[in-house]
Amino acid sequence: MDTVALGVGFGLVTGAILALAAVAFTLQYAVSNIPNLAFGELLTYGAYAGYVATRWTHTLAVAALAAALAGGAIAWAMNAGMIEPFLRARVKPIAIFIGTLGISLILQNVILLVFGSASIAYPLPAAESRHVGPFLWTARDEQIMIAALVVMVLLSVMLRYTTFGRSLRAIAENRSLARVSGIEAHRVVQGTWLLGGAVAGCAGFVLAVTIGTLTPSFGFTFLLVIMTAAVAGGLGKPHGAMAAAVILGVAMEVSALYIDAAYKLVVAFGVLVLVLLCRPDGLFAGQGGGELE
Repeated sequence: MDTVALGVGFGLVTGAILALAAVAFTLQYAVSNIPNLAFGELLTYGAYAGYVATRWTHTLAVAALAAALAGGAIAWAMNAGMIEPFLRARVKPIAIFIGTLGISLILQNVILLVFGSASIAYPLPAAESRHVGPFLWTARDEQIMIAALVVMVLLSVMLRYTTFGRSLRAIAENRSLARVSGIEAHRVVQGTWLLGGAVAGCAGFVLAVTIGTLTPSFGFTFLLVIMTAAVAGGLGKPHGAMAAAVILGVAMEVSALYIDAAYKLVVAFGVLVLVLLCRPDGLFAGQGGGELE
């Protein structure tokens, strides 16, 4: 039982990181209706920006800010340079979907040119583990979970109680109707991609800190798990994506106690299959009355 509790503890940390990324993916999907295959590179660029900032400043807060800025800037440029122009030109969604894969490969090769292909170790001191109830966490693990919770609360408040959040929800529900209602859809969509990219950049930095190393394909490796959490939670449902990410994180880490850790991704897909068999639209689809609930 103690072993299972340890696995659950590790899973909560993994789930917190996945939740940040899955919510960011969901926000971008909600306003554009295009699954972004270059989303993993937002994590990668955030992680590398955090790495450079850590080497220069040795301050995690500055590194996290650098990661958010890098992720937000790349996401903003991605949407402004391809997604929105293609949508305005009425390019077929499948063509845009494939185009995001092209962006992913370009961004990966830019990282290769700048940093090379070798794995890079994050310059962070070792953290000492301590028991918190039945769980075994480091102070860094606790900070990660608290930070993820704070971001989720702030996003929830933003979506429900701010003008930007209400506009975002209206566009996710019906962009044409929102535009007719006087909402500046272009600005809101760009702002959403910027926000989602910033959250993704932070998630990439936190994930790299947790793992301890990073490579140019770092973010792409986790893209499928992130998309799995977003789909399992119900696309367009940030709270659903968050809950599904935690479930996946726990399932993956507990499974690693009994089978080879290399099969974590298989476990994640197994959970997705079970969810879709029982609830084809995701765990939380149909709850809350609309998109982005």
